[in-house]
Amino acid sequence: MSSSSLTAALNYSRSESALGLLAPGRLFSWAELQGMARDGVLQRVFGACYLPAGALVQAEHRAVAMSLHFPPNMVSRLVLGRFSAAWVHGSTFMPPRVTALIDHRRRAGMLPPFSQLQVHEVRLGRFDVIERSGVRVTSALRTAVDLAFQGRPSVPGWADPVEILGQLCENPELACPASLVRRAIECMGQVPYKHKALKRVDSLASGAEHDP
Repeated sequence: MSSSSLTAALNYSRSESALGLLAPGRLFSWAELQGMARDGVLQRVFGACYLPAGALVQAEHRAVAMSLHFPPNMVSRLVLGRFSAAWVHGSTFMPPRVTALIDHRRRAGMLPPFSQLQVHEVRLGRFDVIERSGVRVTSALRTAVDLAFQGRPSVPGWADPVEILGQLCENPELACPASLVRRAIECMGQVPYKHKALKRVDSLASGAEHDP
């Protein structure tokens, strides 16, 4: 069993809820879950986490499925962020790796070897974090701001952050229009790449090409 699936198994109890998620552990092995998915009985949510076929995958399902990759001793300190948070909020891009944030005042500690989890130490404000079924996720606004600053990934399999930013801004349920994202960036003071981030947000409204 890989490190990521082992972490999922150790954290399985957190998926045993009304959400109906299944992960490797007490009831089924990962091989059994994969087999049922091939047979059309289950659908994969993320990693080694599944739902019954045909069930509506909601933000809570995505958040819990990703959180199963958190080391048990770090669950209360980590916050899903950036591409991972965007996917929880409903973007169409499922990232190949879990990205988590931790407040700079708290140490991340050691991650398991070969972990698919990436942790960044950042400053998190009082209103930057929300919860989805007990999992901490950056708010839609904080996620959008982070993506405005996010560099384009240099490895295959990752989406253009501005494309995902546009999806968040265009989703009326998130109440996070580009104008609000722009105001949030303007209030940040002197930070690196602020001008580029503002140009990216402005490009969403104008339809112009954005900077890399």
